[in-house]
Amino acid sequence: MGTVVRACMPLAAPPAAPSTDAQRRSSSARVLVLGGTGRVGGSTAAALSKLRPDLNILIAGRNREKGESLASKLGKQSVFVQVDIRNASILEEALQGVDLVVHAAGPFQRENECTVLQAAIATKTAYIDVCDDTDYSWRAKSFHEQAKACGVPAITTAGIYPGVSNVMAAELVRAARNENAGEPERLRFFYYTAGSGGAGPTILTTSFLLLAEDVIAYNRGEKIKLKPYSGALSIDFGKGVRKKDVYLLNLPEVTSAYKILGVPTVSARFGTAPFFWNWGMQAFTNFLPVEFLRDKNKVTKLVEFVDPFVRAIDGIAGERVSMRVDLDCTNGRNTIGLFSHRKLSVSIGYATAAFVLAFLEGSTQPGVWFPEEPEGVAIESRKVLLERASQGTTNFVMNK
Repeated sequence: MGTVVRACMPLAAPPAAPSTDAQRRSSSARVLVLGGTGRVGGSTAAALSKLRPDLNILIAGRNREKGESLASKLGKQSVFVQVDIRNASILEEALQGVDLVVHAAGPFQRENECTVLQAAIATKTAYIDVCDDTDYSWRAKSFHEQAKACGVPAITTAGIYPGVSNVMAAELVRAARNENAGEPERLRFFYYTAGSGGAGPTILTTSFLLLAEDVIAYNRGEKIKLKPYSGALSIDFGKGVRKKDVYLLNLPEVTSAYKILGVPTVSARFGTAPFFWNWGMQAFTNFLPVEFLRDKNKVTKLVEFVDPFVRAIDGIAGERVSMRVDLDCTNGRNTIGLFSHRKLSVSIGYATAAFVLAFLEGSTQPGVWFPEEPEGVAIESRKVLLERASQGTTNFVMNK
């Protein structure tokens, strides 16, 4: 990956401290959503238009018909721009005059270049991505000093999970330390999504690609590697979801929480429904060659084959999403955060939009940050971010 420092162009609107003036300015800001014609990007654009109707939203993608259709539904403040993120010159041209770019054009697995982040730094455009890949997130983090020198604020892994789940974890840890409840010693992330969550082929591709990765977890300060989709636990996600089986996956919030929040034992698990999808994931892990699962082109073809079946089951299973974050402390105190929504395809948009608005209101400092870092989302901004992200939830509880 090239890390050549490029000349920095003038920033459209420098970040400011949270204030009424900052909120007023954010309403006229220009936000470019890459992958805007996809499920995640489209959901983000829709949430932004509802939370801030006067925000200027540029829906970027390759499919003009879909993009213009979405823009017309969102209103006169939204327009479509045709952008191919694989073309650096077109990408940088699209970023001119933009206050913030949201990179939702996944999947991020097996991507060796942070092309959008590099373009954002080169054009001095603030940046947020919804990355859910450990390697990519730390590759983005490696641009921290370059972004800081150019005055560019950036947040990686700023979606729902990772993203909102990181902020939930940070607040649990902060509350425990503020209340002298003992030192946090174990942090566990549990996620459940019915079917594909209505998020389309991208989430399927992501899930299959993750099956080729060793699971990174931490046990009493020691980094350990575990088999993907193993270590099943039955977790109670509360009302509307109740107990679901979840399995180990290699997710970026594990490493970022360990390094940033300083909790010595951290892991993440995910499960889906109906139950036979979990069996299928285990079968893919055990019987498909790792080389196959690491090949993005082959996995994409596999997703194209199974997608019609998944969509049919989605119609029955629904697309409910639930997150549970558990924190155990040395004095025996246990606290949890719960977040459940009937539709992942809607909830992920509000989650990402919450990060966008936190930035526009002056919460983010120059550099590349993870969501749990206070320079990324200021501590005093977390409550508002979680309130926005949890809109429409059937269950949202913190520090229970």
